[in-house]
Amino acid sequence: MKVTAHGFLESFVLPLVAGGDVHVGRPLTTADVDRLRGELDGATVPLVAVDDARTDALAVVCARPPALVFGDDELALAIGLHNALVLAHPDADGALITDRMRRRIAGAALGLVSQPITRDRTRVLARHGLLHNLHRLGRRDLLVAWWTGRARFFGQAAPARLTAWRGLRRVREEVTRAGFDELLSAPDVAPVTAALYRRSPLTQLIAPPPNGPPLHWEDAVFLLRDAELARAIAYATMTAPGGALPAIARLAAAFEQLVERSPASDDVRAVAAFLVHLASLQVVGAADDKSSALTAALAPGVNRPRGLVTYAALPAALAVLAPTLAAPPGLAAEPVWHRRWELERAAVGDLLGDAVIAGVADRLVRHLAPAPAAVGG
Repeated sequence: MKVTAHGFLESFVLPLVAGGDVHVGRPLTTADVDRLRGELDGATVPLVAVDDARTDALAVVCARPPALVFGDDELALAIGLHNALVLAHPDADGALITDRMRRRIAGAALGLVSQPITRDRTRVLARHGLLHNLHRLGRRDLLVAWWTGRARFFGQAAPARLTAWRGLRRVREEVTRAGFDELLSAPDVAPVTAALYRRSPLTQLIAPPPNGPPLHWEDAVFLLRDAELARAIAYATMTAPGGALPAIARLAAAFEQLVERSPASDDVRAVAAFLVHLASLQVVGAADDKSSALTAALAPGVNRPRGLVTYAALPAALAVLAPTLAAPPGLAAEPVWHRRWELERAAVGDLLGDAVIAGVADRLVRHLAPAPAAVGG
């Protein structure tokens, strides 16, 4: 069946952006991609709907979303994602799609999503508007059983004939959901997913999947230098569905990896300052001076997620290496919040101990130590 730009936008791209049932068909070929590109200008109605939906999605990220025009960049990303989802269908294993075909489809999908990495603000926002629901993708699977047999339907409704005469035929229906892990984390699909998130780092920070590809701060630190986007990332982190601490620990674990590589000192400073800002938001948002999710998570015997210790020790380590980064600006001007901050830091220090804090400082020293003063002749 011939796929048109109008049909692809309406059945796949628009529900991907606005929410709804995303329809995945056969894998789209290079010839299909070229043809759809040529048809974009004629698909005015769905194009406007897609861009309006992207603007609505960006309204929670920035006060004035830029004017968006769905073009070749977004089309390539969407088709690459579509073809990756083709491989996630159970029918893709076996006679319908051979191993060789899977490799070809996966390779083509990876090529499509490997668009140039960008730091242009409008392009970054445009890509996030397209992919902000990526972590929510799932498939509704249905098992229908009756007195003489059963049938399973993946992402499809059962024919009416199988559910008729429910009482007489003892019809039962069982619905399950295949989530992001099952759809986009298979070995041949995972590289496509990782490439998508690398092309849209704002999506990876604001709407990360539970077990998605690792964050590389080198791809995303530039977002922290945009005050409006950094604020949106902070609020999304503090209201993450799985809780703020696991989300923060993920960012801190990525910071640990950044420090182990050879990053620019300014990048280390930017991420460190952002993590300290998140720590201050936790303190400000606490119900009272005594309640602390962080100190509870650091208690002896509690399983600490990776990155949490670095996050907890960071303000104390920075107080030695880069004092201006050790506390958020303006905190001292708010006596109640400053007192909470000091109490939290003391409690964390008691739980971690000086050796742990010194260890974090040692890993940071080569990136944050002040340059030696020049000696005059």
